[in-house]
Amino acid sequence: TEQGMSKKKIAVLLPSFSIGGTENMVAHLAKYIDKDKFDMLVVSLAAPMDTHVQSLLEDSGVQIAYAMKGKVKIWKVFFNVNSELQAFRPDLIHSNMYVFAFCVPYLLTHHIKLLHTIHNKPVNEFKDKYKKLIAWLYQINKAVPVAISHIVEKEMKELYSKELKRIERVYNPVEISKFYTERKYSEKKNITFINVARFMKQKNQTLLLEAFAEAKNQAPDINLVFVGDGELRSELEKKIEILGIRENVFLAGNVHNVNEYLAKADIFVLSSDYEGLPLSILEAMAAGLPIISTNVGGVADIVTDNGILIPPKDGHRLANEMVKLVLNHKLRYEMGCNSARNAKQYDSSEFIAQYESLYMKYAK
Repeated sequence: TEQGMSKKKIAVLLPSFSIGGTENMVAHLAKYIDKDKFDMLVVSLAAPMDTHVQSLLEDSGVQIAYAMKGKVKIWKVFFNVNSELQAFRPDLIHSNMYVFAFCVPYLLTHHIKLLHTIHNKPVNEFKDKYKKLIAWLYQINKAVPVAISHIVEKEMKELYSKELKRIERVYNPVEISKFYTERKYSEKKNITFINVARFMKQKNQTLLLEAFAEAKNQAPDINLVFVGDGELRSELEKKIEILGIRENVFLAGNVHNVNEYLAKADIFVLSSDYEGLPLSILEAMAAGLPIISTNVGGVADIVTDNGILIPPKDGHRLANEMVKLVLNHKLRYEMGCNSARNAKQYDSSEFIAQYESLYMKYAK
C-alpha cells in the first residue's frame, strides 16, 4: 500500500451508548467511515451499556473508550477523557451534546479544532454555563458548529450572532435499504400508528395518548405502538389506564429491529415540543410511512408533501389529523410514496461523504 498520506485521527465524543439519534449517528460514522483515510476513537462519557448501539460500535472496528461518568467523581471523568485524548493524539475532535466541555483542557493545550454537532434546538441544547463556554470557543475559532438541519443552522446564527465565525450543515443519516418496505396499501380501517422516541418530556407522549383516545372515538379500530423507553414509562402506563385504551396501545420498549416495527405500521406520529432533525422521522420515511408531526425544529425541512404538520401541544388538532388519515386511504398512499421518494436524499452514503470532507477540511 502507498504510505504517501497518513491517516487523519478523529476523536468522537458522546454522552453514552444509550439508544437515540445522536448515538445512531456516531455508530453510523464508525461503521462506514473510510478506514484507509481515517483512524477513529469513540469516547463514551458513561460506562459501557448493553445496547445495540454499543454492539454496532464494537463491531465497527474503531477504538472505543469509556470515561465512566456516573461511576467515578467528575474530576476523574475529565481526567479519563483527557488521558484518552493524550494517548490517541487526534487531528480533530468531534463532539456531541454537552460532552465538548470535557475536552476543553486538551483543546486549549493543542493546536487542533473541535467540530461540534448540534442535535437539538440550539436554545435547548444545554445549560447556560455550557452555552457561554461554547460561544467563547466559537469566538476564538477553536470550535466549528455542524447543524443537522436548515432550521438549526438559522437558530444557531441567531443565538450566537456575535461569536460565530462559520457554520457547517450535515443532515442526519438513514440506511435507506434497511428500512425500505414494499408497501401494500388497502382501504383498511384497522390502522396502526407508531411513535419511535425516548419516553421523555420533550417528546410529549402524554399529548399523543390523549389525542389517540380522542381519535379512537371516531375511528374505533386504531392501534398505537410505542418503540422506545425512558424515565416516563410508568407515568405513560398510568395515563393509558386512565384513558381506558390499554387494549389498543402497545409498548415495545427498546428494540434493535425498529425497521420491522415500521414495516408493520401504517402511520408515523411524533408529538415532540421541540426537536433538531428527528432521525426517527427519516427512518419512517424510508419505510414509506406517511408522517404526522408537530411543526418543531427541522421537521418542516423533511415533512412536506409526505405528511401533516400540526402546532406543538395541540392535542385536539392532532386527533383530527389522525382521524383524517385513517379515513383517507388515498392520501395515506400518496404521502407514503412521497416519504419513500424524499428519504433517498438522506441516504447514509451522502452523510458519510459530507463528514469525511469536513474531517479533511478541519483536521490539522
